[in-house]
Amino acid sequence: MDILIDSVNKLETILEHSGCEEVGVLLDVNPDAVNCQFDRGACMTASFGGRSAEFVTSDPIRAQTKISFMFGAPLDTPSVRSAACAMINVATGFFCLSRVLHACPGARHADCMTDLGTVIQRKKILCIGSIPVIEDTFRACIVTDPKEADLILVSAEGIIDPGLRDLIAEFKGTKRIICLGPSTAGVARLQQIEHWCLYGTGV
Repeated sequence: MDILIDSVNKLETILEHSGCEEVGVLLDVNPDAVNCQFDRGACMTASFGGRSAEFVTSDPIRAQTKISFMFGAPLDTPSVRSAACAMINVATGFFCLSRVLHACPGARHADCMTDLGTVIQRKKILCIGSIPVIEDTFRACIVTDPKEADLILVSAEGIIDPGLRDLIAEFKGTKRIICLGPSTAGVARLQQIEHWCLYGTGV
């Protein structure tokens, strides 16, 4: 099953009989946000129950919606998949399932990259979704064949890739898979995938 649809199904089970699925969610764009260095695009925000979370995408949506609108939806376009991720992020944050809702201040980017570098070392890396800062910094380590990779890194762009579930199913347990940044936090938590965002914030 598609990883986003599966995550929405898990969220539906968590919210069952809570009434929260019918509470309004506001999707907007924050033009002043400092994005996670691993993502590129516009910072789409989701506000729900007094909390907010973000998802960086090239296809942001501005709308008043409900979490329940995701339930049973095909999630068949990049913009809708991005909106679903934003809502998953804010809902998992609201229910304290995820602690990372927003990117760290830009001043922490160097620290984050240094820390991630100790994980990467000289491993062969497959990037799911374009991650220019990784691809440039660790150019000699980048591979395109998942079978050659020691480490799989997933960005916001990668988390909405329809083929991600099959990749995870094939290599989880044999290769280290890490979702990067606040955009991937909610799905990573629901799918129990390792998540990397040491300096991200909850507010």
